[in-house]
Amino acid sequence: MSIFRNNFISNHHSCYEDTSLLLPIGDKVFHSPYSDMVELDLPNSFLEENPHFGILDSGSITGILCLYSLNNDRIVFWNPTTKEFKVIPPSPLESVPPYQQFLIFLQGFGYDHVSDDYKLLRRVSYFPPSFGDCEYLGISYDDLPREDIIHDSFWETYSLRSKSWKKLDTSHDSSVRGSYLGERLYLDGKCNWWDYIDSDLPDVKSALASFDLANEVFFTTLIPLDVPIDVADEYMFYHHLVELCGFIALITWIIGTSTFDISILYEVGVKESWTKLFIVGPLFCIERPIGTGKKGGIFFTKEDGEIFLFNLSTQKIEELGIQGIYSHVLFYRKNFLSFGG
Repeated sequence: MSIFRNNFISNHHSCYEDTSLLLPIGDKVFHSPYSDMVELDLPNSFLEENPHFGILDSGSITGILCLYSLNNDRIVFWNPTTKEFKVIPPSPLESVPPYQQFLIFLQGFGYDHVSDDYKLLRRVSYFPPSFGDCEYLGISYDDLPREDIIHDSFWETYSLRSKSWKKLDTSHDSSVRGSYLGERLYLDGKCNWWDYIDSDLPDVKSALASFDLANEVFFTTLIPLDVPIDVADEYMFYHHLVELCGFIALITWIIGTSTFDISILYEVGVKESWTKLFIVGPLFCIERPIGTGKKGGIFFTKEDGEIFLFNLSTQKIEELGIQGIYSHVLFYRKNFLSFGG
């Protein structure tokens, strides 16, 4: 097993060729082409006085990033190589009366290699306004046309190639609800995230949900019994979804402990292909993992906010000399694509 672990880390992984790392920290983004971190200038695409953007953590190794405004629901596709950006127009389904409220959850962004397209996946949930919402909107709560208010959720995608939104037909698959956990990962043409699911199996409440950007279909991968995701609230059991050496990986740990388990998923959709491969630690004064590097490195944050890199091969810690409140790590490859008109 030790030989297998070493081979897993040391084998050449073509997916990392010509890639660098992006490390978002608060409102800043640091770029690491080699070993030093260089701050990037984010585009102020809406000419806001105090722009605040986040980078969707599903990322894209193909060089286009999805930025979203923390002040509103605005979305931008950005190419750091060419400095170009594309403002994504609102969906027609956002044009609703003021008495119809909705929430938007960004679930993934990535590259569809079949149609040579970049796509954004999101879930929209309609709901009626509360009494406070009506006061804010200046409408009467008692006069709401309740028979016209939609209580529904739906999925839609935005295509950069067609420059349009499309509502998805999910009538054949109602198990995927959409995640509010903020755990997202793009890999091999699929958007992946942890999701609450409808399952006939007892005690199964969550799974790895995936969306194939080419076929535009959903599917799920159940979690093995030795990974107790569903007891997170009771035992403070946490997990983090990352890419490790070209595979989906799950880092799990119990808050307050200093040991982390890493399981690898060898085949999406096959529960039995989960393999617990590494046990990391004990590492003291650690808050949580935030992502991975190219050669089996795991980025962690300390309790004081300092970020460091743990090398799975050497079992050594590399101090980076940077701090942040919240961050994740993205792989990045230069792309000279022009968005056009």
